[in-house]
Amino acid sequence: MYICICNAITENAVRECARKGACSLDQLASELGVGSGCGRCRDCASEVLRDVQTAESLTVTA
Repeated sequence: MYICICNAITENAVRECARKGACSLDQLASELGVGSGCGRCRDCASEVLRDVQTAESLTVTA
């Protein structure tokens, strides 16, 4: 699914970037360009980032 239509960035790309260490929306914007167009994707990208961070923390503590 596309997260950012302006820059053709997919949910998978956001997840991969987060797994590689992006820990903020600013880092996603810097790495991928998320939110650099109209900005409507910022909330969705933040949600995906939180999901990955939560999954990673559960994996580490389990």
